[in-house]
Amino acid sequence: MLTRSAADAVADAYDLPRPARLTGPVARGQLGQIWRLDTPAGSHAVKEWIATPDLADVSRDAGFVEAALAGGVFTPRLVRTPRGEVATLVDDTAVRLFEWVDLRSRSRLLDPAAVGRTLAALHRAGPPADGGVDNWFATGFGEASWRELHQRLVDEDAPFAGELGALVDELVAVESVIEPHESPITCHRDLWADNVLESADGRICVIDFENMGPADASQELAMVLYEFGDDDPSRARRISTAYRDAGGPGRVTRRGHFTMLVAEQAHIGQLACSRWVGATKEAERARLARWFLEIPDDPVTIPRIDRILAAVT
Repeated sequence: MLTRSAADAVADAYDLPRPARLTGPVARGQLGQIWRLDTPAGSHAVKEWIATPDLADVSRDAGFVEAALAGGVFTPRLVRTPRGEVATLVDDTAVRLFEWVDLRSRSRLLDPAAVGRTLAALHRAGPPADGGVDNWFATGFGEASWRELHQRLVDEDAPFAGELGALVDELVAVESVIEPHESPITCHRDLWADNVLESADGRICVIDFENMGPADASQELAMVLYEFGDDDPSRARRISTAYRDAGGPGRVTRRGHFTMLVAEQAHIGQLACSRWVGATKEAERARLARWFLEIPDDPVTIPRIDRILAAVT
Protein backbone atom coordinates (compact mmCIF):
# COMPACT_ATOMS: atom_id res chain seq x y z
CA MET A 1 0.00 0.00 0.00
CA LEU A 2 1.11 3.56 -0.65
CA THR A 3 2.31 5.82 2.13
CA ARG A 4 3.03 9.52 2.07
CA SER A 5 6.74 8.72 1.91
CA ALA A 6 6.24 7.32 -1.62
CA ALA A 7 5.53 10.77 -3.07
CA ASP A 8 8.91 11.23 -4.76
CA ALA A 9 8.84 7.67 -6.12
CA VAL A 10 5.46 8.27 -7.75
CA ALA A 11 6.71 11.54 -9.23
CA ASP A 12 9.83 9.81 -10.56
CA ALA A 13 7.76 7.03 -12.17
CA TYR A 14 5.85 9.64 -14.21
CA ASP A 15 8.81 11.95 -14.79
CA LEU A 16 7.40 14.76 -12.65
CA PRO A 17 9.68 17.18 -10.81
CA ARG A 18 10.46 16.97 -7.12
CA PRO A 19 9.75 17.75 -4.34
CA ALA A 20 6.47 15.84 -4.28
CA ARG A 21 3.82 15.51 -1.60
CA LEU A 22 1.10 12.85 -1.25
CA THR A 23 -2.08 13.70 0.62
CA GLY A 24 -4.78 11.26 1.54
CA PRO A 25 -6.25 8.93 0.69
CA VAL A 26 -8.82 11.53 -0.30
CA ALA A 27 -11.42 9.08 -1.70
CA ARG A 28 -12.10 5.36 -1.74
CA GLY A 29 -14.15 3.10 -4.01
CA GLN A 30 -14.85 -0.62 -3.88
CA LEU A 31 -11.59 -1.57 -5.60
CA GLY A 32 -9.14 1.24 -4.88
CA GLN A 33 -8.45 4.62 -3.39
CA ILE A 34 -7.27 8.04 -4.55
CA TRP A 35 -4.38 10.14 -3.28
CA ARG A 36 -3.51 13.71 -4.24
CA LEU A 37 0.01 14.27 -5.55
CA ASP A 38 1.41 17.82 -5.56
CA THR A 39 4.64 18.68 -7.39
CA PRO A 40 6.11 21.86 -8.92
CA ALA A 41 4.32 20.77 -12.13
CA GLY A 42 0.90 20.94 -10.46
CA SER A 43 -1.54 18.53 -8.84
CA HIS A 44 -2.47 15.01 -9.92
CA ALA A 45 -4.76 12.21 -8.75
CA VAL A 46 -3.03 8.91 -7.97
CA LYS A 47 -5.16 5.76 -8.06
CA GLU A 48 -4.01 2.85 -5.92
CA TRP A 49 -5.69 -0.55 -5.98
CA ILE A 50 -6.54 -2.43 -2.81
CA ALA A 51 -5.52 -5.71 -4.49
CA THR A 52 -2.81 -5.63 -7.16
CA PRO A 53 -4.44 -5.94 -10.61
CA ASP A 54 -3.02 -6.95 -13.97
CA LEU A 55 -1.44 -3.72 -15.22
CA ALA A 56 -2.29 -4.39 -18.85
CA ASP A 57 -5.91 -5.06 -17.93
CA VAL A 58 -6.35 -1.81 -15.99
CA SER A 59 -4.84 0.15 -18.86
CA ARG A 60 -7.29 -1.14 -21.49
CA ASP A 61 -9.56 1.88 -21.01
CA ALA A 62 -6.93 4.39 -22.18
CA GLY A 63 -8.12 4.52 -25.78
CA PHE A 64 -11.73 5.03 -24.76
CA VAL A 65 -10.79 7.78 -22.28
CA GLU A 66 -8.84 9.62 -24.96
CA ALA A 67 -11.62 9.17 -27.54
CA ALA A 68 -14.15 10.51 -25.05
CA LEU A 69 -11.95 13.53 -24.36
CA ALA A 70 -11.62 14.18 -28.08
CA GLY A 71 -15.41 13.90 -28.39
CA GLY A 72 -16.07 16.58 -25.80
CA VAL A 73 -16.48 14.57 -22.60
CA PHE A 74 -14.92 16.28 -19.59
CA THR A 75 -12.78 13.67 -17.84
CA PRO A 76 -9.35 13.85 -16.18
CA ARG A 77 -6.52 13.38 -18.65
CA LEU A 78 -4.37 10.29 -18.32
CA VAL A 79 -0.70 10.76 -17.49
CA ARG A 80 1.71 8.22 -18.97
CA THR A 81 5.15 7.14 -17.84
CA PRO A 82 8.18 7.99 -20.04
CA ARG A 83 7.73 4.53 -21.60
CA GLY A 84 4.12 5.32 -22.48
CA GLU A 85 2.56 3.13 -19.79
CA VAL A 86 -0.67 4.14 -18.09
CA ALA A 87 -0.26 2.03 -14.94
CA THR A 88 2.99 1.09 -13.22
CA LEU A 89 4.39 -0.28 -9.97
CA VAL A 90 5.74 2.01 -7.25
CA ASP A 91 7.18 0.20 -4.22
CA ASP A 92 5.35 -2.94 -5.40
CA THR A 93 2.05 -1.04 -5.47
CA ALA A 94 0.06 -0.62 -8.71
CA VAL A 95 -0.75 3.02 -9.46
CA ARG A 96 -1.96 5.21 -12.28
CA LEU A 97 -1.99 8.99 -12.60
CA PHE A 98 -4.54 11.53 -13.82
CA GLU A 99 -4.70 15.29 -13.92
CA TRP A 100 -6.31 16.67 -10.77
CA VAL A 101 -9.86 18.03 -11.06
CA ASP A 102 -11.63 19.67 -8.13
CA LEU A 103 -14.95 17.85 -7.82
CA ARG A 104 -18.04 18.51 -5.76
CA SER A 105 -19.77 15.92 -3.60
CA ARG A 106 -21.77 13.09 -5.12
CA SER A 107 -25.26 14.11 -6.25
CA ARG A 108 -28.00 12.50 -8.32
CA LEU A 109 -29.49 15.94 -8.96
CA LEU A 110 -27.00 17.16 -11.55
CA ASP A 111 -28.32 19.27 -14.41
CA PRO A 112 -30.30 16.65 -16.40
CA ALA A 113 -29.67 18.22 -19.80
CA ALA A 114 -25.92 18.27 -19.15
CA VAL A 115 -26.04 14.62 -18.06
CA GLY A 116 -27.88 13.67 -21.25
CA ARG A 117 -25.41 15.51 -23.47
CA THR A 118 -22.47 13.92 -21.65
CA LEU A 119 -23.84 10.41 -22.12
CA ALA A 120 -24.48 11.10 -25.81
CA ALA A 121 -20.85 12.16 -26.24
CA LEU A 122 -19.67 9.00 -24.45
CA HIS A 123 -21.78 6.83 -26.73
CA ARG A 124 -20.61 8.64 -29.85
CA ALA A 125 -17.03 7.93 -28.76
CA GLY A 126 -17.66 4.22 -28.13
CA PRO A 127 -16.92 1.99 -31.13
CA PRO A 128 -18.84 -1.24 -31.84
CA ALA A 129 -17.68 -3.87 -29.37
CA ASP A 130 -16.61 -7.44 -30.04
CA GLY A 131 -17.20 -10.21 -27.54
CA GLY A 132 -19.99 -10.98 -25.15
CA VAL A 133 -21.35 -8.80 -22.38
CA ASP A 134 -20.12 -9.77 -18.90
CA ASN A 135 -22.67 -11.47 -16.65
CA TRP A 136 -22.35 -8.58 -14.17
CA PHE A 137 -24.23 -6.44 -16.72
CA ALA A 138 -26.42 -9.10 -18.32
CA THR A 139 -27.78 -11.69 -15.87
CA GLY A 140 -29.81 -11.82 -12.70
CA PHE A 141 -29.27 -13.80 -9.50
CA GLY A 142 -32.38 -15.98 -9.50
CA GLU A 143 -35.05 -16.71 -6.89
CA ALA A 144 -33.36 -19.73 -5.31
CA SER A 145 -30.07 -17.86 -4.95
CA TRP A 146 -31.73 -14.79 -3.42
CA ARG A 147 -33.57 -16.91 -0.85
CA GLU A 148 -30.47 -18.93 -0.02
CA LEU A 149 -28.49 -15.71 0.44
CA HIS A 150 -31.16 -14.32 2.73
CA GLN A 151 -31.04 -17.44 4.89
CA ARG A 152 -27.25 -17.16 5.18
CA LEU A 153 -27.66 -13.61 6.46
CA VAL A 154 -30.30 -14.73 8.97
CA ASP A 155 -28.01 -17.52 10.17
CA GLU A 156 -25.16 -15.01 10.60
CA ASP A 157 -27.39 -12.48 12.42
CA ALA A 158 -26.70 -9.84 9.79
CA PRO A 159 -28.31 -6.57 10.91
CA PHE A 160 -29.73 -5.99 7.43
CA ALA A 161 -31.16 -9.51 6.92
CA GLY A 162 -34.66 -8.13 7.44
CA GLU A 163 -34.22 -5.52 4.71
CA LEU A 164 -33.19 -8.20 2.22
CA GLY A 165 -36.00 -10.50 3.29
CA ALA A 166 -38.58 -7.76 2.76
CA LEU A 167 -37.22 -7.05 -0.72
CA VAL A 168 -36.65 -10.57 -2.12
CA ASP A 169 -40.00 -10.81 -3.93
CA GLU A 170 -39.40 -7.52 -5.74
CA LEU A 171 -35.80 -8.44 -6.57
CA VAL A 172 -37.01 -11.68 -8.12
CA ALA A 173 -39.88 -10.02 -9.98
CA VAL A 174 -37.76 -7.32 -11.59
CA GLU A 175 -35.36 -9.90 -13.03
CA SER A 176 -38.19 -10.92 -15.36
CA VAL A 177 -37.30 -7.91 -17.57
CA ILE A 178 -33.86 -9.29 -18.46
CA GLU A 179 -33.12 -9.71 -22.16
CA PRO A 180 -29.91 -9.90 -24.25
CA HIS A 181 -27.96 -6.76 -25.07
CA GLU A 182 -28.50 -5.61 -28.65
CA SER A 183 -25.67 -4.23 -30.82
CA PRO A 184 -23.17 -3.60 -27.99
CA ILE A 185 -20.77 -0.69 -28.22
CA THR A 186 -17.94 0.23 -25.88
CA CYS A 187 -19.64 1.79 -22.85
CA HIS A 188 -18.47 3.15 -19.51
CA ARG A 189 -20.76 0.69 -17.62
CA ASP A 190 -20.28 2.35 -14.21
CA LEU A 191 -22.21 5.61 -14.53
CA TRP A 192 -23.45 5.81 -10.97
CA ALA A 193 -23.42 9.18 -9.23
CA ASP A 194 -20.03 8.30 -7.68
CA ASN A 195 -18.47 8.50 -11.14
CA VAL A 196 -20.43 11.37 -12.74
CA LEU A 197 -19.69 14.45 -10.66
CA GLU A 198 -19.89 18.19 -10.97
CA SER A 199 -16.57 20.00 -11.07
CA ALA A 200 -15.89 23.10 -9.00
CA ASP A 201 -16.47 25.19 -12.14
CA GLY A 202 -19.84 23.57 -12.84
CA ARG A 203 -19.02 21.06 -15.59
CA ILE A 204 -20.10 17.40 -15.63
CA CYS A 205 -17.00 15.26 -15.12
CA VAL A 206 -16.90 11.50 -15.81
CA ILE A 207 -14.32 9.44 -13.91
CA ASP A 208 -13.31 5.78 -13.45
CA PHE A 209 -13.54 4.13 -16.87
CA GLU A 210 -12.03 0.84 -15.67
CA ASN A 211 -15.31 -1.13 -15.93
CA MET A 212 -15.69 -0.15 -19.58
CA GLY A 213 -16.65 -2.76 -22.12
CA PRO A 214 -19.46 -4.07 -24.33
CA ALA A 215 -23.01 -2.99 -23.52
CA ASP A 216 -26.09 -1.82 -25.37
CA ALA A 217 -26.33 1.97 -25.53
CA SER A 218 -30.05 1.88 -24.75
CA GLN A 219 -29.38 -0.14 -21.61
CA GLU A 220 -26.76 2.31 -20.37
CA LEU A 221 -29.15 5.16 -21.10
CA ALA A 222 -31.80 3.40 -19.00
CA MET A 223 -29.35 3.13 -16.13
CA VAL A 224 -28.60 6.87 -16.32
CA LEU A 225 -32.33 7.71 -16.48
CA TYR A 226 -32.78 5.77 -13.24
CA GLU A 227 -29.76 7.18 -11.43
CA PHE A 228 -30.00 10.84 -12.41
CA GLY A 229 -33.74 10.97 -13.03
CA ASP A 230 -34.05 10.23 -9.29
CA ASP A 231 -37.64 9.02 -9.71
CA ASP A 232 -38.72 12.38 -11.13
CA PRO A 233 -40.41 11.97 -14.54
CA SER A 234 -39.53 15.50 -15.63
CA ARG A 235 -35.83 14.92 -14.94
CA ALA A 236 -35.86 11.62 -16.84
CA ARG A 237 -37.58 13.30 -19.78
CA ARG A 238 -35.01 16.12 -19.87
CA ILE A 239 -32.10 13.65 -19.79
CA SER A 240 -33.63 11.61 -22.60
CA THR A 241 -34.41 14.64 -24.76
CA ALA A 242 -30.95 16.17 -24.34
CA TYR A 243 -29.33 12.80 -25.09
CA ARG A 244 -31.34 12.36 -28.28
CA ASP A 245 -30.79 15.95 -29.43
CA ALA A 246 -27.01 15.52 -28.92
CA GLY A 247 -26.91 12.49 -31.20
CA GLY A 248 -26.99 9.69 -28.65
CA PRO A 249 -27.78 6.37 -30.39
CA GLY A 250 -29.77 4.69 -27.59
CA ARG A 251 -33.54 4.70 -27.11
CA VAL A 252 -35.36 3.41 -24.02
CA THR A 253 -38.70 1.99 -25.16
CA ARG A 254 -39.35 -1.22 -23.15
CA ARG A 255 -38.68 -2.92 -19.84
CA GLY A 256 -35.90 -5.05 -21.32
CA HIS A 257 -33.78 -1.94 -21.80
CA PHE A 258 -33.35 -1.91 -18.01
CA THR A 259 -31.49 -5.24 -18.08
CA MET A 260 -28.07 -3.80 -17.22
CA LEU A 261 -29.49 -1.83 -14.32
CA VAL A 262 -31.31 -4.87 -12.92
CA ALA A 263 -28.26 -7.10 -13.39
CA GLU A 264 -25.97 -4.66 -11.59
CA GLN A 265 -28.43 -4.39 -8.68
CA ALA A 266 -28.44 -8.18 -8.38
CA HIS A 267 -24.67 -8.60 -8.51
CA ILE A 268 -23.92 -5.67 -6.20
CA GLY A 269 -26.40 -7.04 -3.67
CA GLN A 270 -24.99 -10.54 -3.88
CA LEU A 271 -21.40 -9.35 -3.61
CA ALA A 272 -22.02 -7.04 -0.65
CA CYS A 273 -23.90 -9.73 1.25
CA SER A 274 -21.51 -12.60 0.55
CA ARG A 275 -18.50 -10.48 1.44
CA TRP A 276 -20.23 -9.42 4.66
CA VAL A 277 -20.60 -13.09 5.63
CA GLY A 278 -16.91 -13.70 4.95
CA ALA A 279 -15.58 -10.53 6.59
CA THR A 280 -14.02 -10.72 10.04
CA LYS A 281 -13.42 -7.05 10.84
CA GLU A 282 -16.31 -4.97 12.11
CA ALA A 283 -15.29 -1.90 10.10
CA GLU A 284 -15.38 -3.91 6.86
CA ARG A 285 -18.72 -5.44 7.77
CA ALA A 286 -20.12 -1.98 8.45
CA ARG A 287 -18.86 -0.73 5.07
CA LEU A 288 -20.40 -3.70 3.25
CA ALA A 289 -23.70 -3.29 5.10
CA ARG A 290 -23.85 0.36 4.01
CA TRP A 291 -23.15 -0.72 0.43
CA PHE A 292 -25.96 -3.27 0.46
CA LEU A 293 -28.42 -0.89 2.10
CA GLU A 294 -28.18 1.43 -0.89
CA ILE A 295 -30.44 -1.11 -2.64
CA PRO A 296 -33.43 -1.19 -0.26
CA ASP A 297 -33.08 2.57 0.14
CA ASP A 298 -33.83 2.99 -3.59
CA PRO A 299 -34.58 -0.35 -5.25
CA VAL A 300 -34.96 -0.97 -8.96
CA THR A 301 -38.48 -2.38 -9.28
CA ILE A 302 -40.98 -2.91 -12.07
CA PRO A 303 -43.16 0.06 -10.96
CA ARG A 304 -40.07 2.29 -10.96
CA ILE A 305 -39.12 1.10 -14.44
CA ASP A 306 -42.63 1.73 -15.70
CA ARG A 307 -42.61 5.29 -14.35
CA ILE A 308 -39.43 6.01 -16.29
CA LEU A 309 -40.85 4.45 -19.45
CA ALA A 310 -43.99 6.54 -19.17
CA ALA A 311 -41.85 9.67 -18.96
CA VAL A 312 -39.63 9.01 -21.99
CA THR A 313 -41.84 7.13 -24.47
